[in-house]
Amino acid sequence: MELATISLVDKIVSESGKPKEEILEKIESKKEKFAGLLTESGAALMVAKELGLELDKNSERMKVSQLEEGMGNITLIVKAMQVFSPREFEKNGKKGRLCNLIVADDSGEIRLTLWHEDVKKMLEQGVERGSVLELKNCYVTAFKEKPQLNLSYQGELTVNPAGVEASFLPKIENRIFRLDELQPGLNEVNVVARIMRVFPATEFKKENAEGKVVNFQIGDKTTAIRATAWNDTVSEIEKLKENDLVKISGGYTKQGLKGIELHLGYKARVVQNPKIEEEIPSAMELRGIDVVKKKIAKLHKDDGIVEVKGKVSEVQKGKLVFNTCPQCGKKVIKMDESFLCENCGEQKTAEPSAVISVKIEDESGSANSVFYGKTAESLIGFTGKELAEKIEKNGLDETFNEVHNKIWNREIILQGRVKENSFSSELEIVARSVM
Repeated sequence: MELATISLVDKIVSESGKPKEEILEKIESKKEKFAGLLTESGAALMVAKELGLELDKNSERMKVSQLEEGMGNITLIVKAMQVFSPREFEKNGKKGRLCNLIVADDSGEIRLTLWHEDVKKMLEQGVERGSVLELKNCYVTAFKEKPQLNLSYQGELTVNPAGVEASFLPKIENRIFRLDELQPGLNEVNVVARIMRVFPATEFKKENAEGKVVNFQIGDKTTAIRATAWNDTVSEIEKLKENDLVKISGGYTKQGLKGIELHLGYKARVVQNPKIEEEIPSAMELRGIDVVKKKIAKLHKDDGIVEVKGKVSEVQKGKLVFNTCPQCGKKVIKMDESFLCENCGEQKTAEPSAVISVKIEDESGSANSVFYGKTAESLIGFTGKELAEKIEKNGLDETFNEVHNKIWNREIILQGRVKENSFSSELEIVARSVM
């Protein structure tokens, strides 16, 4: 048992008046319940909380240079020097998340590891490079023979706390580059851009090493460039869709065959929907496609690509998924033992894609709009595969009700092509992107 845990157990025994053996049994019971996803210190703090004890009242504010393996119940004021992308893992059949940060004060720096719910809280509070952090109830372990800081189960993380003196902390330059300012050989690059396209990820083997890579395209009002994410950052990029606004920090640049490329390695982090001072055009506008902003009542079948802003006033019931070709993404026809694609021929398997039709309404009127594939996923918040799994498990009616409750009355900005429905002769919008 670690020194930090021994100290906690002694405090629990002292303040609760219960036998040490009983406290140790409770701690082991907690560890077994969480199947390896809870440290001994975390289990001890959970037991203390159940017994009504407040152990952090005796915590002491320390400097990073004073930290040693085995210490516990520590409070610090630090600055986030580097925030890595969260990682998912599985242990003993249980899934969890962790996120590593490099934090520092005027005495030195140390790795901070956050686990599970603390990762969620970190993301919700918008922790990024340069954030001031007040950490309460931490303990110190070792990682590669160096001290590592951990937030305890009952620990607290406060971002940019009010009234805390932080002038002694290291200074960080957090410059945001325009894409046309990028040059080869830059490190610690931060950009804010619009996702224009995400290509399928691939796996690779090189010199006895295995990894994963995904290419994607980003743009701002100055230019568009190719970007590449490696290994742990791949999963973050795969979640993104066309028109998503992102802040990428900790990237580096290289000269590619077609110009400057931005690469995302182990230091990189991706944040969706960051606060921005200046609006970035939509993905279609960045491609040079004319987009006309219109009220719904003013729509005409010859308008081309339009942008309308309104709320989802009706969700029309449908199948929610359709089968697509795994090679070209086009709709396929189900045969006895296979699927037929008009472009690629007969296929052994098919990929489920999302589809949904809604009515969007503004102060001038309403119109039907149809969403397919990635655009439907952006509106619904589920992938085609997730929808297919939900339908198989819960049935179409329950899945539709879940989707309906999620998007009904939502304010959206829709870009798409106006067309006349061949059956009803009414105008509708075939969605190309949604924000």
